[in-house]
Amino acid sequence: MKRGIRIGAIVLVFGVFVALAIYNSLNPGPKVTGVWNDAMTIGNKETAKHHFIMYTDIFCPYCDKFSNAVTANWDDFNKKYIEDENILFEIRVTDINYLSGHSNNSLPAAEGAYCAAKQEKFWDYYHAILAKLYEDYHSQGIGVDRTSPRIPDLETDYFTDAANRGGLDYDSFATCMQNHETKDEVEKNTNRATNTISSGVPFFVFDKFSYNGFAGDWDAMEDYKNVELLMKAGLKTK
Repeated sequence: MKRGIRIGAIVLVFGVFVALAIYNSLNPGPKVTGVWNDAMTIGNKETAKHHFIMYTDIFCPYCDKFSNAVTANWDDFNKKYIEDENILFEIRVTDINYLSGHSNNSLPAAEGAYCAAKQEKFWDYYHAILAKLYEDYHSQGIGVDRTSPRIPDLETDYFTDAANRGGLDYDSFATCMQNHETKDEVEKNTNRATNTISSGVPFFVFDKFSYNGFAGDWDAMEDYKNVELLMKAGLKTK
């Protein structure tokens, strides 16, 4: 009798595991919703357990410090957070600094970001334009904060050159920029951003955690420590 009960219990437990396996195969995990532009994400949207959003402006120096630190430590960031913690990392590009009068370059830079996204090449453009800005200006102390000399108004060629450097289809990108094909998308998303964030960029939303600003001194290795503090804070709020 006892043996029969034990066998029955084993069969029941085995059945539960089988049922869970079938359920998990049919329901692979949570799906992140509300992404603005799939091309501006890294990670698996279908299975991500966490959603990390960065509202940014390409001509926001504090945003660029964060991105430069992440890029310089990409292998660690990707393994530790995107892969191991199953995070979907989304960048939401705006031209907030153009609207606020801090930089006339924010609008064409943002249009360029969405033109690149149309080619599924956002990240290539993003890394190329940030690297170009660092080489030409930030490394010389220009445009590194609100009190430093400002980056001068740039011609469209500056952004098309960055796109070319990033390996984008040059002609398609140049046509997109010339015709302002993404200007409406930039305006729409900037309006959405200003309705969400209470102050300037960068503004981070990580699950239930939100944070404004980024402290750093353009030392990618030291600044990455602040990136990790931000990531740890967000991971605690799921």
